[in-house]
Amino acid sequence: MKKERTEMDKPQLRPSEFVKLVADKFQAREGVFFEFRNVEDYVPKEATPLQQSLFLFYVVQLDYAIKGRVLYAGATRLYQKGPEFFTPSHVLGLNDEELFKTLTGYMKPRYPNEAVARYKTNTKKLQDNYDGDPIKMFSESRTAKETVDKIQEFRGMGPKTGNLFFRAMISTFGFQFDDIDSVLQPVDIHDVRIAQLMGFVEKDDMTDKNIQKVKLLWNKACTDAQVNWITFDRALWLLGSEGKPKTREDVIKLLK
Repeated sequence: MKKERTEMDKPQLRPSEFVKLVADKFQAREGVFFEFRNVEDYVPKEATPLQQSLFLFYVVQLDYAIKGRVLYAGATRLYQKGPEFFTPSHVLGLNDEELFKTLTGYMKPRYPNEAVARYKTNTKKLQDNYDGDPIKMFSESRTAKETVDKIQEFRGMGPKTGNLFFRAMISTFGFQFDDIDSVLQPVDIHDVRIAQLMGFVEKDDMTDKNIQKVKLLWNKACTDAQVNWITFDRALWLLGSEGKPKTREDVIKLLK
């Protein structure tokens, strides 16, 4: 029998109100957002657009099963040592052992053998299909959906990691697509857990059904609040991964 929700289980804020609150705090860099940063904030400011897009391409594809701060800080150190590492010609010129050593020494992926395979496979595809330029995935597409489809052809760049790359590129370069709201934001355990803590969904299960439910929840809430989902997604990720709330009260406290 399905358990009835009590008053304590019901949300004190509507999803759209929560989205607006989170986005406003993020843009003002208040609360938990004062200290912590997204991958977009690590993009080298002095780099050319091509260098910036390649930095995102190589960093984001490793952003799974790893602490973001560790990955981003390691990538920054590696870029400062030699920006040429983040180029197709350099990656393809390394043998597997050399690439393994560099990745584990700086970016510390949880699955380094997969990281090596991913780099080699994706670099070759980038070179063959887009002349080694990730920007072309966006500039040569007419719609957001077409762009996302292109991204998800790369190894490991599925709905979560691929959409994160889409978000990071949109945030960094400001590409405009009329159908951008049709792209659902990437959702991880932190996003689902916050939705459950706030009483917007009943479970924090990472099943396909529940993940899709949370994606649609945030999509509608962003539309209702007239908040760009790109901004909200950046904020929500920080709220969950860095704030680590365990209760609804924790979530609200992090936003004060």
